[in-house]
Amino acid sequence: MIAPLLQEHLEPVARRYRRVQLWRGLAICWALAGLLAVALRAFGVEYRFGVPLVCLVGFAAALCIALACRAAKLDPHWLAQQIEQQHPELKTALLAALEQRPDANGQFSFLQQRVIAEAVVHGQNRGWKDAVPTRQLALAHAGHWAAFAFFIAALLGLRTNSTVVAAQQAAAKAAIDAVSVTPGDTQIERGNSLVVLAKFEGKLPPGATLVLGPGTNVLRSIALTKALDDPVFGGTVPEVNEDFSYRVEFGSERTREFKVKVFEHPKLERADVKIQFPAYTQLSEKSIEDTRRVSAVEGSTLNYTLQLNKPVKSARLVPKTEGEPVGLGTDATKAFATLPGFVLTNSQSYLLELVDADGRSNKVSAQFVFDALRNRPPDLKLLAPRGDQRVSALQEIQFAAEAWDDFGLRAYGIAYSLGGAEPTLLQLGDGAPAKEKRQFSHLLRLEELHATPDQLVAWFAWADDIGPDGEVRRTATDMYFAEVRPFEEIFRQAEGGEGAEEEKEAKDSGKEKMGKLAELQKQIINATWKLRRQQLGQVTAKNRTPPLPSAPRPAKNESNVQ
Repeated sequence: MIAPLLQEHLEPVARRYRRVQLWRGLAICWALAGLLAVALRAFGVEYRFGVPLVCLVGFAAALCIALACRAAKLDPHWLAQQIEQQHPELKTALLAALEQRPDANGQFSFLQQRVIAEAVVHGQNRGWKDAVPTRQLALAHAGHWAAFAFFIAALLGLRTNSTVVAAQQAAAKAAIDAVSVTPGDTQIERGNSLVVLAKFEGKLPPGATLVLGPGTNVLRSIALTKALDDPVFGGTVPEVNEDFSYRVEFGSERTREFKVKVFEHPKLERADVKIQFPAYTQLSEKSIEDTRRVSAVEGSTLNYTLQLNKPVKSARLVPKTEGEPVGLGTDATKAFATLPGFVLTNSQSYLLELVDADGRSNKVSAQFVFDALRNRPPDLKLLAPRGDQRVSALQEIQFAAEAWDDFGLRAYGIAYSLGGAEPTLLQLGDGAPAKEKRQFSHLLRLEELHATPDQLVAWFAWADDIGPDGEVRRTATDMYFAEVRPFEEIFRQAEGGEGAEEEKEAKDSGKEKMGKLAELQKQIINATWKLRRQQLGQVTAKNRTPPLPSAPRPAKNESNVQ
């Protein structure tokens, strides 16, 4: 605790020190605020934004400094040291007086009072205010007002600068507004050229330059040329393959930056297909790279993968003639489309239709041709006998035939029937590779069949293969006939006379009529067989061949009548 009398003499010195610190702090505050105004002026900040900002910062800082200086408490020992430096005659008496402490009752002893009194008497006689020289206080005060004047001048300069900048900006804006740039912000298809035109109103500049690249990152500069007397400068970017920005510079001015976005129409890059053939063909899976034409047997499954130049929103195959479009699978993040599990049922041509996320469609529609090869019925040829026959009941008929199929035979043989009975199927072979001809034959003995005169023997060749539905399919040839003639045909020639000749003519006429009738009956039977043979192909190997049409008994040959 410092003696109150001693504290009273130290307080004026403390006030002078606080006043010096206040003026110094304010001088620094106004100097920094002025420098801030100069910096804003250098950056071209407008007056209406710069002045309020500088004033706010400056006065707020000044208020804080004033409050801090007012609330500051100086150390008495530090003040005593400063006083003793100015008054060496004290010989540390002031420091000794500050070291005195009262007893528990707050009273100083006689010796303590004497030390304190000596220091106070010196202060009364000599004064301690000179510990803070008046010259130092005046310099701090002058520095404050000089800094404040600098602050005011900086504000005025900021206002003047703002006016100049505003005028310059207005002039630049007017110059820029007098230029119209075509096409400005635009989109262009990748690989195309870009033509840029700059049209000036009023006085024309000596030249103009097309600058590619944002800001200071200049990628390329192209000098624009003026066409005749038109106030238009033009230039061309030969090929655009990526996004970029550009501007037109003329004199010391430049237009704003324009953006160019590059786009692509969706298109097909390549098409790969895997073909799964029906099981009955016994063909393994086949892969074909980059093809748009597929020829495969009907019932084959196509799995297409289409590589595109970009992801698409939708893709489909549109038939060129009649039919429903075929949708393709797409992925919004991957540049491909798929056609999985497409069953080839008939031949058709399709056009590929692509639509991207921006609604752009492919400019050129790729054509896909799917050729469905028919699973043909077996080819059958009855080599022998040729045509209808007339045979005796003891005769032998030699059958010979040939069969071929595009995907292989399952079975083949001859069928015959006697007198319209249920046909007998003779299997003469089972299994033949694809596209391999097989010949087969059989000797039919009529004696073993107990054939009788005037009966008809009918026959045909047959073969089984696998149809498009995977079931066994049967094919047969036309039906042929053999008429069993009597063992003896008696032809009597009249020994003479007019009556014998007339009788012979009558018999020949009757024989001709009966032959025509038998031939007509054969034609009817053959036509009926052809109709039933159409149903025969639908009958599987589990079923029997439909019965033959009943064979008519030919009329008796009058030549056999005794």
